[in-house]
Amino acid sequence: MKKLSNEELLAELEVPFPFDQVLWRVTNTANNRTRGQVVPYADPRAYTDRLNALVSPQGWTRNYETVTMNNITRTKRNAEIVTGKILVTCKVTIDVLGTHSGSGEEWADEDNAMTSAEAQAFKRACSCFGLGRYFYDFDPPWVDIDEKGRPKKAPSVAPWMVPDNWRMGQRPSGKGAASSPPAGQTASGSNGPVTSTARNGNSAPPSATSNKSRQNGSSNGSSKTGVKPEGSAAQSQSGSELDQRIAALQDSVGAKLYCWVLREYGHANQPHLVRDIQQKKKKILDVLESATRGLRRMEAVLDRIPEQQVSALLAKLQAPPLHEIADMPTLVLVVQGLESIVNGSHPGAA
Repeated sequence: MKKLSNEELLAELEVPFPFDQVLWRVTNTANNRTRGQVVPYADPRAYTDRLNALVSPQGWTRNYETVTMNNITRTKRNAEIVTGKILVTCKVTIDVLGTHSGSGEEWADEDNAMTSAEAQAFKRACSCFGLGRYFYDFDPPWVDIDEKGRPKKAPSVAPWMVPDNWRMGQRPSGKGAASSPPAGQTASGSNGPVTSTARNGNSAPPSATSNKSRQNGSSNGSSKTGVKPEGSAAQSQSGSELDQRIAALQDSVGAKLYCWVLREYGHANQPHLVRDIQQKKKKILDVLESATRGLRRMEAVLDRIPEQQVSALLAKLQAPPLHEIADMPTLVLVVQGLESIVNGSHPGAA
C-alpha cells in the first residue's frame, strides 16, 4: 500500500464514492404522494472500505458512546406514545490526521434504532475529514416514487460527483449545483445518465438547504468544465492575498482548528481550493481571527484558575483537553466558561 502524504490523504478522502455505492432516500413527498425529493447517501460499509483502502484497517479506529433518554412522549401514526431516544457519539481517529466526532440520534421505538443512530454518528464524524462531505452539496431533486414511498429510479448525478471528474478538478460551484448538469452533458460524458441502485437505508445526510455553511451563493472560481471565468487582475490578487493571510493563522490556532474552519466555511482543506473569494475566504479569515482572539482570551485567564476547576469545566462541557479543541463552538463555550469562573459567575452560564 502506497503511503500518502497528509495532503494527498485528505484529497483522496474527499473523492466521491463510486456509483454502485451511492444510494437514495426520499426525504419529502408531494401531497399526492407520487413525487418526492431524494438525497444521496452511502452505507457505512462504503466509508469503512474507503478508510481501509487508504490507511489500512490498522490505521484508523472508531469508538461509540451511547446515552438513552427515557419516558419521552411523541406522536406516532396519529397517536401519542411514551418512548425513549438513543443518542450516540462516534469518535473516528485516523492515525496521521487526528480525531473527529459526530453524533446521531433515533427514537427507541423505531426499527434498527441503535444501528441507525450509530451509522449517522459514524458518517458525520467521517465527514469532518472530508469523507462523504460532498453529499451536503447536493440539492434534492424531485423524482417519481412508488406506492411504498421509494424512488422508482435514481436521478442522474452531476459531473462533479463522478470520482474521475472530481480528481480532475470538477467541484460543485455552490448551492444547487448538483441538481442540474450542464445542457447536453451527463455524468459519464456519454449519451445516457449515470444512475445508482435505489434502496432504502437507515441514514441520509442533511440536504444542502439545511447546511448554513453552503449558503454562500455561486462560486467565483473554476466552473464545472475547468474553465476559469473572466475576472480582473485585482480580484485574482485579492484571492492570493487572502490565501496568504489565512495560511499565516494556522500556527496561531493550531492545525485541527484551522482545518475545521476551512472545511466548515470553505469546504476545502487548503485556502487556494476555496472557490468563493469575496464571501467564503473572507468569512474564513474572520473566523480564524476570531479564533485567535479567543485563544488569547483563554491564555489570559488560565493562570488565574486552578487546574481542578479547568478540568471540571471541560468535563461539564464534554470538551476535549484545551490543546485538542478542534471547532469554534467548543472554543467559544470553553472561553466563556473560563472567563465566568474568573469573574465569579456560574460557569454553567457559558
